[in-house]
Amino acid sequence: MKDSNDIFKPAQDRRILIVEDDLVSKTMLEDVLRAHDYEVRHARDGMEGLQIVKSWVPSLILLDLVMPGMDGFMVCESLRRMDFHTRPSVIVISAKDDKETIAEALMKGADDFIVKPVDDLELLARIRAQLRIREFYKETEEDKRNLETILDITNAITATLDTTEVLDIIVKKVAEVTSALRCSIVLIVKREEGYVLASHENPAAKNLKLDLSKYPEIQEVIKTKSPLAVSDLARDPIMESARDLVKGLKNTSALIVPIVFNDEVLGTLILRTRRKGGGFSQKEIKFCQIVANSSYHAIKNARLFEKVLKEKEHLRELAITDQLTNLYNHNFFYNRLEEEFERAVRYRIPLSLIIMDVDDFKRINDNYGHRVGDTVLKEIASTIKNVVRKTDIVARYGGEEFAIILPYTTLHGAVEEAERIRDRVEKSTYGGLSSERITLSIGVATCPHKDIALSGDLVNMADNALYRAKKDGKNCVRSV
Repeated sequence: MKDSNDIFKPAQDRRILIVEDDLVSKTMLEDVLRAHDYEVRHARDGMEGLQIVKSWVPSLILLDLVMPGMDGFMVCESLRRMDFHTRPSVIVISAKDDKETIAEALMKGADDFIVKPVDDLELLARIRAQLRIREFYKETEEDKRNLETILDITNAITATLDTTEVLDIIVKKVAEVTSALRCSIVLIVKREEGYVLASHENPAAKNLKLDLSKYPEIQEVIKTKSPLAVSDLARDPIMESARDLVKGLKNTSALIVPIVFNDEVLGTLILRTRRKGGGFSQKEIKFCQIVANSSYHAIKNARLFEKVLKEKEHLRELAITDQLTNLYNHNFFYNRLEEEFERAVRYRIPLSLIIMDVDDFKRINDNYGHRVGDTVLKEIASTIKNVVRKTDIVARYGGEEFAIILPYTTLHGAVEEAERIRDRVEKSTYGGLSSERITLSIGVATCPHKDIALSGDLVNMADNALYRAKKDGKNCVRSV
């Protein structure tokens, strides 16, 4: 039975290159190795062997000494001059068994020496021993690289107040160490809402809003506050609720690591990769945990920034919103009217304006009080918003007056909308009133018009139409 950690070992850990000009010896070695699940390639001489090493990078080389052209000693020297992340182990296999030959081979860079004819058990034992030694060196190099990466990230966090720069460094460094196809940091705003703060493979994804209900793996990490490794996103049971969304991610592994502070998940570090034989190793998971733990300050700053943005947005809303009706206020109305008027003139498109007044509203206040009057105004505002289009801009124009800017709308279309509003308001019931009807007098104006040169002219013409509606008996729509 394989060790559970074997699934995390990359395929090259079982790569063996045979450099041997004797085909009988080569065949015997291949049979033994393949019978024990090693991946084997063969080179007939030293030059071909070095070319294969450059492109394939084996874990171990079985090297004959006596070959035409470049002999085994020269191959050893060339190998030691080559730059490897973790160098291949070299076992010399030779019929020469004198001490001088063995010593020279080891001095030239060989790691072990086996005398022909080769005993199968001895060969396999020495191969396993060399692969264990190589794995030790490999882990040492990985530990060194991980420490250097953590130091780089720590220095970045302490060297700048720029949260974006810090997060970009984190995802870039983590992706380099783990060879991840995708590495992202997601800010958790609430259980079903998150934002991509940084993504190494797509910088344009910053501040991309995520519906976390479509990411059950992230929700699981938020709940457990523990890392989650998913070996195959397309098949893992935890992804059942998002099966249609991840069906194209077959053989894609994912690692989600929570960024926790004061027992709260501020964000997650998310990695995806495709690897033959498995996903992320325990060492990689621990490395990502260390990075996540050291990066919470950056995430905390990002969350603070998000809070400030929301507060600014709230203040902006307060500045442009009528507090009673939640419609846009008088100042915002004039600013938007000017913008829409300039656009209409520039592109020669129609622009309409509706101004309406609640008929006999003073009677409502006098008979029922101002609190009921305020409630009636709020309900009228809600009724108007439910009738108009999304592109229309509704504002409280004055005490009991409302205005609607209708971009790209002709006079005929504006009158139809005004009639719908008048009819809906008249047929609605209002809290605090007994059986009283509420009616509106409405004026409509549209440009282009020969008498309209400025946005203020459009307002004056709509006002004049409203005055006519009042004069004609109220509860009606008039236009110019």
